[in-house]
Formats: sequence, C-alpha cells, structure tokens
Amino acid sequence: MITAGSAAALCRSEQDFLLCALQAAGELLEVSCVIFYPAAGSPFGHIGTLRVNQRAGNDLETPESLPTMFSDYLRRQPRRIIVSGDWDALSTLLPSFDFSCCASLWISLGNEDQAFGTLGFFDHQSRRFDRTQQKISELIAHVIRLGLESQAGRQTLQSSEAANYHEFSKLVGGVARDLINPLTAIFGYIELLKAESVEPRSAHLVTRMEEQIEKARKVIAAFSSGTEGRQLSGTEIVPVARTELERPVVASKPKKETVPNTTMWQESPPDSGAGARILLVQRSEAVLEFQRSVLSALGAEVIPALSASDALDHLRTTKMDAIILDDELEEPLSSKRLVWWVRENRPELSEKMLLTVSRKPSRETREILEVAMLPHVTKPLEVLELYSRAQQVLQSGKNPHLLQ
Repeated sequence: MITAGSAAALCRSEQDFLLCALQAAGELLEVSCVIFYPAAGSPFGHIGTLRVNQRAGNDLETPESLPTMFSDYLRRQPRRIIVSGDWDALSTLLPSFDFSCCASLWISLGNEDQAFGTLGFFDHQSRRFDRTQQKISELIAHVIRLGLESQAGRQTLQSSEAANYHEFSKLVGGVARDLINPLTAIFGYIELLKAESVEPRSAHLVTRMEEQIEKARKVIAAFSSGTEGRQLSGTEIVPVARTELERPVVASKPKKETVPNTTMWQESPPDSGAGARILLVQRSEAVLEFQRSVLSALGAEVIPALSASDALDHLRTTKMDAIILDDELEEPLSSKRLVWWVRENRPELSEKMLLTVSRKPSRETREILEVAMLPHVTKPLEVLELYSRAQQVLQSGKNPHLLQ
C-alpha cells in the first residue's frame, strides 16, 4: 500500500501509476492477475485495459473489456464490490465470459460524481475471497482512486501553468517588440552621427545617450530572450543581435573617417537618396514603421503598402525610384507575383528592387533570388545593413557595380 501511495506522487503518467499500483495490489492479495478496465467517458479512457500478471496469470482467461451495463450494475452496489462466487446473475451481465473458469473479485473505482473504471482480481477456481481480503481490496481501490485524482489534478495544473506562461510570454514579447524597434533605430542613428565630424561637446552627449540606450536594450533583451523570433498576433518581432547587446561601451571621440566594415553604410554624394521615392511593401505595420524610420535617413520619400495589391495601385499611378518588399506577402498576390509583374510592366524598376528575406527562405523566395537575382537583406533586419543596401539600390542606376 505504501508502494502504491508513493507511485501516485512519483509517477509521471496515469499509466505508469496504474501499472505500479496494480503490481503492488496483486502482490498484496496474492492473486494471479489484476486488470484495470476504464469506464465509458472516464478521463482515463485513453489508457485502455491494463493487465498485470502475477503467478500463473498468463494461463487465466479474462474479459478483454466490460460492457457499460456491467460497470453500472457494480457501481450501484452498496460497497461497490462483487465476488463472482456469490453472484449468480453475473453471467447475464457479461455473457461472453465464463465466470466458472476462475475466481474473481470486482470493485468499482470512482467518486460520487464520476466513475474512473473497474478493478478485477483473478485467481484459480478454488480461491475464495474472504471478508478481510474484500476489505483490503476496498482499501486498494481507495488508494488507486486518490492516486488517479492526483494525476488528473497534476495534468490540469500543468496545462493551466503552460497557458499562463504562454500569455505572459505574449505580453513580454509584445512589450519588448514595441521597445526594441525604436531603440534599434536610435542606435543606428547614433552610429551614423559618430561617423560625422562633430564638436567634442556633442560627441560627449552622444556617448552618454549611447550608454543609456545600451542599458535599456540589455534589460529588454533579458525579457525577450524567451520570445525572440516568434510571431505574435500576426506581427513580426525585429530582435536586436546579441553581439550588439553585449559589446562593451567605448567612449567615442570626434573623428572624420567613416565607420568601416562590410555592413556599414558607405559615405555617398548628398543627392544619393534626396528626392527619391521608395515603395515599401510590408504586411506588418510594426516592421513597416521600423523600416520607414531607417529609410527616412536617406532623405527619400517612403510610400507604404501593406499588401501587394496596394503596391500595384501605387505602381500604376505613381513614379517610383525603388521598391523594397517582404518575401512573405500573402495570396492572392504573393511576393513572387509582384516581382514578376514589376519585371513585365515596370522594367525600369526590375534592377531597383530589394527583398527582405527570412533566415530560412521558402521555395518561392529561393526562386525569386535565383531567377530575378535581386539584392536582399536577411531578417531580423539591422539598421545599418538596411540603410546601406537601400542606398546602393537607389544608386544602382548610376553605379551598377555597387550591387555586385
């Protein structure tokens, strides 16, 4: 009985608990086998019939399942227990089984509100289940019932905790997304400012502002680490690269040279983006606003479109200098169809498109990249990479080698 009680606390599933409890019950009553039959509509019906054999248990024939009529009849008995030798009417309730082939004791498992199932103890024909053994079987049934209720409660608690954690993750992810996007853009502008020639006092203020933004971003990163990269309410999060978050803050000094590295922007003539018109096609409003804030630093006019259909309306009526589009535009007009339409109807823009691509692009996206040979940036987007590539697209007409 101690073994059965301990199993209720230690076993991870109802089936493991029942196997352990049936084994202990069979040893306690010294029977040939013990079987659990789940009741119709029981929360443990998914377990099915469980049989644990003891001595010579394999030689006994037992029912494969119990009809509802048999279980209901057993449940209506005063002690919810029946010994086969004392009830001649059992064969009418279960005609498919010969009760004379063995001795059996049946006891109902459940509470006042619901039946969990039936326990059957089986042994050789000469076996007699006396009053003391019947009392022991009732105690066994009580312990198993408590164990099953404990298992069911644990499953319910785990489901509730998982649901609460999911809702909390959604909340944290939403807050982190809303804060990271503008902070990322601000940090990008700081990098651009540091590339310019500024007075010592201005450089000092930029450094202080950068330090505070770094602190804020590290706090947000700690919150968003569990939700980074997920889709929340149809909106794509634009997380900040960890290498950016963890790099040490170094005081900046006035400098005239441009910031080096492959993803950094290249200083260009003042009119590289001024007066240009960029069509920005992005189905997520949050990401669209983030991209617009970055592209506005080029001095270009940004025309937003939340779908390929909106983009077509603009392309049919307005002169554009470049198109930046997402690779996950939804049907009926997908990203691929929009690219193909531009190449056929606005050929002057076929070399002026920039694609934002997922880390694991779809088959359709790979086809766009291979056939149209479009320049692209990989999501999650980073300020300087988006700025640099958009600048190159705008200059590609004058300097085609920039996109190579």
